[in-house]
Amino acid sequence: MTLKLRCEDYGFECQYEIDEEKSVSTIEKLRNHFEEEHGIDYTVEAVTQMIQNRGHSLESIRK
Repeated sequence: MTLKLRCEDYGFECQYEIDEEKSVSTIEKLRNHFEEEHGIDYTVEAVTQMIQNRGHSLESIRK
């Protein structure tokens, strides 16, 4: 299953987008982007919760 995550969906004016097979590394990529580009150091758990709050189930974002 493909997971599409867009930075702008999480409140940033940013065109960064991830569109790939679901995995923990996908969440880590988004977390790293938040830290490197926006200076916010979220935990993987916090990013996972943010993705769930956008309507994805835990099963749809973790392998």
